[in-house]
Amino acid sequence: MNRWKAALGVLAVVALAGCAGTGLGGAPAPSDEQLAQNATYDWNGSADVTLNVTGGQYKTVADVNGTERVRLASTSGFAGRNPVQISAVQFRYENGTVVGADAIDVATRDQRTVVDLPAANGTFAYTGSAGSRAVNAPLDFEGSHEVVLPAGMRVSFPVFGDVSPDGYEKSVVDNRVHLRWASLSSATVSAEYYLLRDLYIFGGMVGVLSLVALAGVVYYRMRIRRLEREREDAGLDYER
Repeated sequence: MNRWKAALGVLAVVALAGCAGTGLGGAPAPSDEQLAQNATYDWNGSADVTLNVTGGQYKTVADVNGTERVRLASTSGFAGRNPVQISAVQFRYENGTVVGADAIDVATRDQRTVVDLPAANGTFAYTGSAGSRAVNAPLDFEGSHEVVLPAGMRVSFPVFGDVSPDGYEKSVVDNRVHLRWASLSSATVSAEYYLLRDLYIFGGMVGVLSLVALAGVVYYRMRIRRLEREREDAGLDYER
């Protein structure tokens, strides 16, 4: 019993130590250095919210109207709600003035990333993390949304590509897929994508495996026929 108590005590200490650097949300709050990172944003997008996905990250540029607070959190069945890790925050006032992290308060509270903006109307921009073949971006904005995938990526083939939510329009401009929703409200936008060469590799593998399977069938059929002939030559196959 004492050993069990000791083990539980160690686990409790480890858990508390892990929480000490994460804030109330259970995940590390962005550091001042991360929030103040340099980034170049396109403030003139045609959608109210634009996600420009490049290698390993996405840049969000979103119009905000009538609110000075943005809450960003991802959800999962196991861990519940988790704050979104962001960096390189900027805010553009309606008069075109752009300010950085010094004018924007970012904290982790109630398992969310809570952003307090310097004004209720303007455009908020930040950078988030993406995978090499997928992006998942919880958003707290309303209006039209557009996601621009990395160059050469596609989403049409069901096995490799998937987009959520439904109801989007797709176009390809300069070898980049654009996904556009006419209207979304506080939605999580996600996409799984692939390179065209992935399809060629997959098709080649399927072709090779098909040839191997066909060769195996032919081989065993020939073996069976050979055994039948040997039985006939030996006089083992005859009717009494």
